[in-house]
Amino acid sequence: MMKKLKQRGFTLIELMIVVAIIGILAAVAIPAFMDYMKKSKKTEASLQLNKLAKNSKVLFNTNASYSTTAETITPAAACCLGAGKKCVVAAANWTGAGWRTLDFQVDEPHLFQYVYTPAGAGASFTAEAVGDLDCDLTTITYTLTGTSPGGNAATVITEPPANTD
Repeated sequence: MMKKLKQRGFTLIELMIVVAIIGILAAVAIPAFMDYMKKSKKTEASLQLNKLAKNSKVLFNTNASYSTTAETITPAAACCLGAGKKCVVAAANWTGAGWRTLDFQVDEPHLFQYVYTPAGAGASFTAEAVGDLDCDLTTITYTLTGTSPGGNAATVITEPPANTD
């Protein structure tokens, strides 16, 4: 006598419910993941401007003046044009007198371009990190401001508003 095997499987409704749940999870998770990616990319600007701030304070404490040599946007070409949509490492970009005085260079592929503008005969300066994180032609700018209230070096980094790029 042969036993009849019971067939087992999933119904179409059960499969559609699973697909719907996965779709809802993806709709929530993907935008959150993209925001986390942008946040991680933005940390480069803060870290590099912090390095520039420390070097500027050392220079000020040594010479009683910030660097008075301006540096234009470095590197000159937008980072989105580089390999992997990043600025390539090129030591020649950081050979300007202002960058050398500040002992500042970026040693790995990066997403931001940097500018240094002195003011007040060495009493203050502004440095900026400008980047287009997703290469959509919308840039964000982090600003480092250096002042010397009462003859002491002081710096402040200003971040762009949230969700601006």
